[in-house]
Amino acid sequence: MTGSTGPVDPSGSTGSVVEAVRRAVERRSGWWRRVNQLLVVVFGLALTVGLVLFLRDQDWTPVRTLAQRLDPVQVGLVLGGALLINSVGLLLGYHSWQALFADLGAAVDRWTAARLFFVGFLAKFVPGRFVALPVLLRLGKEINVGAVRLAGVFLLSWVVVALTGMTVGLAAGPAVFDRAAGWMLLAVLPLVALFVRPDLLNRGLARTARLLRRPPPQVSASRAGIRRAITTQSLSWVISGHHLWLLALTAGAPPLRSYLVCVAGFAAATVAGLLVMVVPDGLGVREAVLMVGLATVMPVSVAAPVVLTSRLVCAVSEVAVGAGGLLLAQYVHRRRLGLRRAVDPALTG
Repeated sequence: MTGSTGPVDPSGSTGSVVEAVRRAVERRSGWWRRVNQLLVVVFGLALTVGLVLFLRDQDWTPVRTLAQRLDPVQVGLVLGGALLINSVGLLLGYHSWQALFADLGAAVDRWTAARLFFVGFLAKFVPGRFVALPVLLRLGKEINVGAVRLAGVFLLSWVVVALTGMTVGLAAGPAVFDRAAGWMLLAVLPLVALFVRPDLLNRGLARTARLLRRPPPQVSASRAGIRRAITTQSLSWVISGHHLWLLALTAGAPPLRSYLVCVAGFAAATVAGLLVMVVPDGLGVREAVLMVGLATVMPVSVAAPVVLTSRLVCAVSEVAVGAGGLLLAQYVHRRRLGLRRAVDPALTG
């Protein structure tokens, strides 16, 4: 008597394979998600510690003394205006970086670019800054941007920031020293040359790599990309410097004499702080350069609280723009990822 087992279902083995793959993907997704969450928590804690140390180590007595001499409403309006002005300048700086990022072959949307930029931007408040590195590498891996290209974008952006900042800062020379120092404005020629011939930047980086006996850069920017980055970053410096001018006017500085000292001087002081890389965010260096300029238009006793207030405004606006931009970009990313997972459950993020 022959037994009958019924028809063979060929989909049975296939279904078991699919189920096994699905479970493996879920296990990997859960492990990777926990690693991501740990990196975010560590970066957030390090950022918080850095901000606490920054605020604790500053002597805010001159700022309180100046604020007590002013009307509370006036203090609130001035600080609010200064924060808004500097925030606009910071956002223009982000658009300058984004122009280079997209130009160097990273075909991603603005929210994905924002996640990378603001993590690197906030890293300057993190002690040691190394905590942000694995976060940046992970974000770059998600969009197939390798470490070399990512480093190239930040390096090119730093060059643009430094060149435009020094060029804008030169406008403070005649105001700080004397009119005979107008020849200093001739130093604007390198940036003009770079704007006319953007390929000079790529050639300069390649030659620097050869002098250092390093492999040539694997990224290069186009003329349009460099010009957009230069224009936007220059506007960023000019607009950001107005927050210092507003603070100086509130403290009694002469409007016309203090204009270039504040607007251009802020760019020069910030770049000086950037060049001294051993000092976190140019702490102390920026203030020293600003004091030299402001001392020509107001008493040192008044300039000191203005400089410290500027540092506070910059720190608060940078954290607000950086953290706010990062949270918003992360929210948009998670929302998009959720929609994609609804279509394809195998996706991770």
